[in-house]
Amino acid sequence: MKIDFFRSDTLDAAEAYMGRLAQRLRAVSSNISNIDTPGFKTQDVPFYATMQELLADKSTEMKKTSSGHMASGMPLSRQTLVFEVEGLTSRSDENNVDIDREMKKLSQTTFGYSLMTEIIRSKFRTLSSSINEGGRG
Repeated sequence: MKIDFFRSDTLDAAEAYMGRLAQRLRAVSSNISNIDTPGFKTQDVPFYATMQELLADKSTEMKKTSSGHMASGMPLSRQTLVFEVEGLTSRSDENNVDIDREMKKLSQTTFGYSLMTEIIRSKFRTLSSSINEGGRG
């Protein structure tokens, strides 16, 4: 039996979640940098259902029901999920970026990074403690 101390469902989910947070940070950064670009439309990455997706059975896959969909067989947690946000108020130049909304998203994303970093640290502290305590017995 092979034991891999550095792989776990928790670490796998944290890794995938941090990847999603990185996608969201890129979208928010793009929105902020294009705030004065005429015709630019706000983009985002789904956020709240993410942990549920990432903790779901790894065999869960999206089904391709149209030729315009992404390739089937790709796990949910690895999909590129950037989408154009609808229903936002556009200015006269047809740009709909709202700096207050983007700063809120930036804050949420930063909090998510901090949370995931702490979860990973905790996982490795537990492992380190187990190794150190086990050597004394």
